[in-house]
Amino acid sequence: MYDIIIVGAGSSGSAIASRVSEDPDKRVLLLEAGPDYSEIKNTPFDLINSHKNSIQDHDWGLEYEPTRGRSIDFPRGRVTGGSSAVNTTIALRGMPEDFNEWADLGNNEWNWESVLPEFKRLERDLDFGNEPYHGDSGPITIRRYPRGELLPQHQAFIESAKLLGYPYCADANDPDGWGAGPNP
Repeated sequence: MYDIIIVGAGSSGSAIASRVSEDPDKRVLLLEAGPDYSEIKNTPFDLINSHKNSIQDHDWGLEYEPTRGRSIDFPRGRVTGGSSAVNTTIALRGMPEDFNEWADLGNNEWNWESVLPEFKRLERDLDFGNEPYHGDSGPITIRRYPRGELLPQHQAFIESAKLLGYPYCADANDPDGWGAGPNP
């Protein structure tokens, strides 16, 4: 017997299961159709390769039709971590003004000041953990590729953006940051 059953161990399902399981009186079941790699050493390369989406071994094989008669692959993760686990492991937050707009529309708990502590609690940022808008002890490790680890096409993109007047952005999750740089 379970008090709560959550179907799907993606970003939302896993977060909800973790949060509700904090209550010792609740029995929680989290169901996931795909595998769970509990040890990093057993995680297949297609899931840790942040240069290319994992769209074969851990994908549902779904398609969508943006226009009638034209079918396009719609990658969705079939693994613990869901689509976040297969989408090149990018950890981008929404913009503070978006959260504040949701609060202005009546979702009072979704303002930036309310959600920021949750982002901080979630992450262990190896590059910017000492900044007031990042966490340094959460369960999800976040880092950015240093310039020397970027592929030539990534370096070319950043250089082209610079030539077009966009500044280098070392941290895309800096609430005041903008420009081109490596994804967290």
